[in-house]
Amino acid sequence: MLRLIDALCASPAPAPLARLAAEAGLSKPTAHRLLRVLTEEGWAVAHDGGSYGIGPSVRAMGAAIAGAGGGDSIERVIVELQKEVRQTVHVGVRSGDRIIYTHKVEGDQPFAMASRVGMYQPLHSTAIGKCILSGLDAEALDAVLRRTGLQSRTEATITDRAALEKELSRVREEGFALDEEENEANVRCLGVPVRTAGSQVVGAVSISTVTFVVTREELLALRGALRDCAARLEPLFGH
Repeated sequence: MLRLIDALCASPAPAPLARLAAEAGLSKPTAHRLLRVLTEEGWAVAHDGGSYGIGPSVRAMGAAIAGAGGGDSIERVIVELQKEVRQTVHVGVRSGDRIIYTHKVEGDQPFAMASRVGMYQPLHSTAIGKCILSGLDAEALDAVLRRTGLQSRTEATITDRAALEKELSRVREEGFALDEEENEANVRCLGVPVRTAGSQVVGAVSISTVTFVVTREELLALRGALRDCAARLEPLFGH
């Protein structure tokens, strides 16, 4: 499987199955099976015509490694956002049928969020997850929702598929997602997708607040700052 990831990373553009199989020294059936697993886990992305490219998990890892040196990094960018908004900031990517937090900067409030880097969360009940779901085509979205279902996390979790699809349509149109206490009671989050130059959603950045400190209107007023942050993050995820 690592040889397939190497082949994906070595290709400057999405590559056909036959080429990836040959470069990895695998049969086409074996390569196809492994690529399906890599796609489900976020390490590869299937493109039209049967070609494959690197997925968001690879991009996030590359961005984290690059950030260890000088220059701009995901950590530096979100620290600046946190200083501006004073709330908790997360960056997350898709990992299989969940999201994983890759970065976090705690807010200025005296109480800490329970989240941590490396924590997995559902796609359907988080602002970051909704951003990622909004970037899937109909077939990929259907496959994810069939596998995961819509488990209730709180009384506010969207558990009706039609309602979720309507919300995802709004996310696509308006460019931001909300988690209205859907994943954790008393926590409201605002998320914006992070995209590649080709408009593929590779992750998302979010601002998390507690409902008894920050109102919904106050959180929505931070959309501009969050969008600016997402725009600065995009080149750090690669193209």
